[in-house]
Amino acid sequence: MKKAAAAILFFCLISTLSFAQKNDSSPKKIAAKDRFAGLHLDFHAMLRDTLIGKTFTAGLIDSLLSIAKPDFIQVDCKGHYGLSSYPTKVGYAPPRFEKDIMKIWREVTARHKIPLFVHYSGVLDDRAVELHPEWARINADSARDKRAISLLGGYPAALLQPQLLELIKDYKLDGAWIDGDCWALGPDYSPAVTAAFTKETGIAVAPRKRTDNHYFEWMEFNRKLFRNYINDYVNVAHHANPDFKITSNWAFSSMMPEKADLPVDFLSGDVAGSNSVYSSAFESRCLALQGKPWDLMSWSFAWKNDQKSTKSVVQLKQEAAEVLAMGGGFQTYWQQNLDGTPEPYQFKKMGELIRFSNERKAFCYEGTVTPQIGLIFSTYSWRRKPALGLYTPHSQQALKGSLNVLLDSQLPAEILMDHQLSDRIKNYPVLVLPEWEGIDPLQKEELLNYVKNGGNLIVIGAKATDAFAEQLGIEKTTGFLKDSLIHAGLGHEIIRLKTDFRQVRPLQGTRTVGNYYREDDLRFREDNPLATVSSLGKGKIAGVYLNMGDFYTRNKNLLMPSLIKSILADMDVKLLSTVTGSANVHQVVTRKNGKSYVHLINTSGPHDNPNVMVYNEVPALGNITVTLRASAAPKNVKLQPENTPLQYRYSNGNITVSVPPIAIHSILEITP
Repeated sequence: MKKAAAAILFFCLISTLSFAQKNDSSPKKIAAKDRFAGLHLDFHAMLRDTLIGKTFTAGLIDSLLSIAKPDFIQVDCKGHYGLSSYPTKVGYAPPRFEKDIMKIWREVTARHKIPLFVHYSGVLDDRAVELHPEWARINADSARDKRAISLLGGYPAALLQPQLLELIKDYKLDGAWIDGDCWALGPDYSPAVTAAFTKETGIAVAPRKRTDNHYFEWMEFNRKLFRNYINDYVNVAHHANPDFKITSNWAFSSMMPEKADLPVDFLSGDVAGSNSVYSSAFESRCLALQGKPWDLMSWSFAWKNDQKSTKSVVQLKQEAAEVLAMGGGFQTYWQQNLDGTPEPYQFKKMGELIRFSNERKAFCYEGTVTPQIGLIFSTYSWRRKPALGLYTPHSQQALKGSLNVLLDSQLPAEILMDHQLSDRIKNYPVLVLPEWEGIDPLQKEELLNYVKNGGNLIVIGAKATDAFAEQLGIEKTTGFLKDSLIHAGLGHEIIRLKTDFRQVRPLQGTRTVGNYYREDDLRFREDNPLATVSSLGKGKIAGVYLNMGDFYTRNKNLLMPSLIKSILADMDVKLLSTVTGSANVHQVVTRKNGKSYVHLINTSGPHDNPNVMVYNEVPALGNITVTLRASAAPKNVKLQPENTPLQYRYSNGNITVSVPPIAIHSILEITP
């Protein structure tokens, strides 16, 4: 009996140790760069939500993580209504909970060794403003904002920072994704802010209207306060736990086009609404060169006119491909039910997207985009466009539309912000300045020197070209058509569009591309080109005399891509990679681990159709050919992630490959 009892005791001890090892709940430390394929869930708790945790179980979360297998997960913590979805001791919460779901999230994610982040609303907090009206931002009409806090009010020190510390210390979280921050900002006319503004600038009265004197200085001061606010809460979190990873949603992105010089650990943003394939392409290019780990989040559902439908996996894969090709991480946003539970019927979709991303990680993540065409984001000009918000997507339609034209021309393009230009300008065969008016005079000089030293510059815009008239080799005429119906033609194609158009007369030696027509008739051609190309020093400079970015986004057409490609042909630009066979391919060229990659993204399908919410079919693209310049024949060319060797031809310094049909995202891997 003693031997039997000893054996049973030994078995129990071994089982206990084995279970303890299997269920080791110590959280995994995560480097910011390890945030690659993830999930985001939130539901923005409200006072009426008194059943939080009712059907929430550890088994449900275990199933989610076992099926989806994310690298990280972000879950609801405190939404824009200001109510916490866990029983906070320092903030505001619904009056009753069934369970502490944050505790369960932590226990299960730790057991799976999956980092746990939280979604936390920063500047937007309805409840804090309701209970502490003195914390509210004061708007230009002198009314207290009902949702947004004042950066110099009591909220950051009395609620935001203590609640972050609570989450770090009591729940051992790995990080936070602070939402409702930069895009929720407006100038604050509270006494503390206006007094600080006067003290720093000497300007006695804070301007109330966008047309008032010193409005620029006023907006810049408010932006400075926001940067201080981020710096403070990030430092508080890092002091409590140096391994805690934190960011402010959309910081140092298209909405905040500045140098990423605050101590946020990574950059991120959520792409919502429709036309998300183009949006993902644009936002990725605004984050890719900022020098920090980054990811983009796609909403898993389409939301239009207060109507909602879950997107298909095909739709979301197209959005993911635009992000992955640029070297970023990808996550999707799924809503939690009102009791905090995730939706089990979505777990399979989540897993498919995680697998799609992970299959491409070795060929994409943190790859370096090869400089080809640099599209300039003039932060200087953007800052000087009067806007109601401090960090918003104002004055960007021309930039976005110009990028769409380039991508739809199968041209590899990046976005360069002002602070990135000087260090990178020599690397680009072509730069494009898209409709920015009043750019930095120093930047203008830098661009002209770039051309004189052999670069190629395309200046787009009826007014933007005025600043370069002398170098463009044109004589301006009195004909400036403001928001007018014009007929633009190239070759045998004419389109009628409503836009701004500058009528110019080319000087001798200036070449022309396209023409203005009086009617939709090739016989009524006027002596006014759509674009010109002129030599300047060792390089070439082109002008496009109509505003085309916003029009292209709203009215996709064939003429504008043809116009850009004709200009590049006239400039005799030799780009690294050329793609032919379809207009529905976006191209990205990267390098990683000594290999070159050509990413080919199938952009077919009605993703940009305003009348379509969801689609689940994208026809594969065949007959695609890629020609890549190379100094020598490669060792091999493979199709990834399938790892399939491809036949290629090398001749006269070019690798030519016929690509198998592209379903969503195919990658050519070239080993030199």
